[in-house]
Parts: sequence; structure tokens; C-alpha cells
Amino acid sequence: MIASRLPASRLNHLLGAAALVCLGLAAWPWLIPPLPATRPLAAPPASAPGLALAALPPLASYAAIVERPLFSPSRRPPPGAEAALGSSIESRYRLLGIVATGPKKKAFVAEGARRVEIAEGDALDGWTVKEIGPDRVLLSSPAGEAALKLKRAAPEPQKPQ
Repeated sequence: MIASRLPASRLNHLLGAAALVCLGLAAWPWLIPPLPATRPLAAPPASAPGLALAALPPLASYAAIVERPLFSPSRRPPPGAEAALGSSIESRYRLLGIVATGPKKKAFVAEGARRVEIAEGDALDGWTVKEIGPDRVLLSSPAGEAALKLKRAAPEPQKPQ
């Protein structure tokens, strides 16, 4: 009887040992940290020329694209749409307020949730703040000029009592 049980127990021991080896190999990457790199990364050759960006033409040269939209069947802008190229910054930024203390003037503009404080002479996305007036900020760029106007807040609706 003992002779018949001996080969089955050896097989069980052999299968158990194989399972432990597989488990050890599977756990190996998490148990042993990776070795640091022994050789430094190759630096780019110093003689390679840098990539230079080509100067783009001013935005006014793209006026034909705005006047004749490619994906419009009539090749005309939709009715009521402004075709002015300088209005892109006006639609992107909203003038929140202006603070003037003596000769110093600052304006607060918003782009979505981002708030920016600007003064005369500051740059805002490629535009230069030319002048801050009592109700507007005049911006200039090589493409032209744009004005951010201060809009009054809509009155809050009165709650019925």
C-alpha cells in the first residue's frame, strides 16, 4: 500500500515546487528594484543645426480664408458672423474690471477660469496693452488693434416674496 501512494506524493511535491517557481518568477519584477542605468544617455551632437521656425505672415494675409470658408457650401461666412481677424482676442478674453490709482492703471481680464492682471505695456498672448481707458483696454499687434470693452453685469432677477 505504501508503494502505491509514493509516486502520487512525489508528483504532488513536484507540481507544488513548479507552482512555487512560477509564483517566484511572476513576483520577481515587484520584489527586486530595477538596476540603475550604467551608461549615460547619449547627448545630441553639438554640430547638429537647430531647427529654426519660419516666420509666419501676419494674420491679415489670411483674410481670404475667413471671407470664403472652405467647408461652407456657399463659400460665404454664416450670417451675423464677424469676419474680422482681430476679434479673436476679443472673443477669447473678457474684461472684468479696471483699477486706476493716480497715473497707474491695471486691468483684470479672464479667459475661462484663468484670471490675468495687465498694465499698459504688458504683453497678452502676442498682443501689447497699448492703453487702458475708463471702460476699455486697447490692444495692438502686428495684425492690427483690438479693444476689450467692459460690459455691465446683467441685473439679478428679483425673487418673489
